[in-house]
Amino acid sequence: MKHRGVVVEIAPKNQVIVMTARGEFVKVPFTKHVQVGQEIRYSPKKERLSVWQLGLAATLFLALLNTWPLLSDRLVPTSILPAFIITVDINPSLEMQISAEQRVLAVDGLNRDGQNLASRLNVVGDNLGPALTEITDQAEKMGYIKQGQNEVVVTIASQNNQNAKLLELKDSSSGRGEHPELESVIMDAFSSRKIAQVRVWQVPRSLQTEAKLAGITPSRYLAIQMPASPVIPQRFETKLTMSDSPEVEVAANPLTRTPTLEANAEPVRPALTPAQWTKETTGITRRTELYDPNFSLAATKGDL
Repeated sequence: MKHRGVVVEIAPKNQVIVMTARGEFVKVPFTKHVQVGQEIRYSPKKERLSVWQLGLAATLFLALLNTWPLLSDRLVPTSILPAFIITVDINPSLEMQISAEQRVLAVDGLNRDGQNLASRLNVVGDNLGPALTEITDQAEKMGYIKQGQNEVVVTIASQNNQNAKLLELKDSSSGRGEHPELESVIMDAFSSRKIAQVRVWQVPRSLQTEAKLAGITPSRYLAIQMPASPVIPQRFETKLTMSDSPEVEVAANPLTRTPTLEANAEPVRPALTPAQWTKETTGITRRTELYDPNFSLAATKGDL
């Protein structure tokens, strides 16, 4: 593309200095014979970097690349980088980004109720303990928490340890987790209010991410991944000592009679032989015939 300019000076090596319409002075190559004050058309010179200029640029780039971690720590303070991701499941579900100094960096809702609750919170920049207290108060005002009728599930994931062990923390004095100070703050924030039962889990960051991708809360995802195992009653066994005598089961003898049974039992009639039975029956029959009152009475003519 041709540009226009007025020659203001003739330079050596077939070059002239022209003034452009913008008032700029540009040195351009021009081999034709010209005079000062003459308007000419010229093509702008394309400047190319030399080898040493390219080498200098590459050196500066490598130096900047090596010093970037130091510069990033100064440009982006560590205090505003999240060290922990904490989720709070009431009925609304919230996700909180916490710094290493236990300050709230961001609060997001994981479901519709959680987004509604997060929009009414102003806890960014606060310490974790007061922030959890404000969350509890606001959830109670909005009717999400009722006295003694809710269970709050809190999950803690460290950004520095992606392979943290899945572990339920029973209380603040258990000391079983990797971050006891953070766990103690969470336990104290909820237990001081005594509104709901609180369960705190130490989880890997991948579990929270998988729950978010599945569209469910971390507490629901935990219930699916770790179903409650049935409680098996323990067997209580008694060990005998040398002074104890083992119990021996005595088999009941059907032919042996106890005194109680003998007292209540009816007397047994002696067994008769066929001959004795016939004689006794015949005697009874005869005695019955002799004293049978059912005889017929004959009426005579003079009796009536």
